[in-house]
Amino acid sequence: MNKQQPGGVVFRTLVQINAGRSFLANLGGFVCVAFMLGLANIFCRGVLHTDLMFELRLLIVAVALYFFIPPLVLWLWMGRTSDTQ
Repeated sequence: MNKQQPGGVVFRTLVQINAGRSFLANLGGFVCVAFMLGLANIFCRGVLHTDLMFELRLLIVAVALYFFIPPLVLWLWMGRTSDTQ
């Protein structure tokens, strides 16, 4: 079955957001960013005496959407997560 390569603006934007990363690269990036957000929360709680749990949850959801939605859509649309073969 020969799939056509879509050329719409949404498709090109998703390819640019994903930047050819594999699932494991996206997972690693998500883990690193979540770890850094956790360290920032510890710093804010210890030094600044502020609790950022509500904001932290929103940021982790936003980071998860950034790292996992574009490759999922590309995989469903094209059968692979990057523009190259």
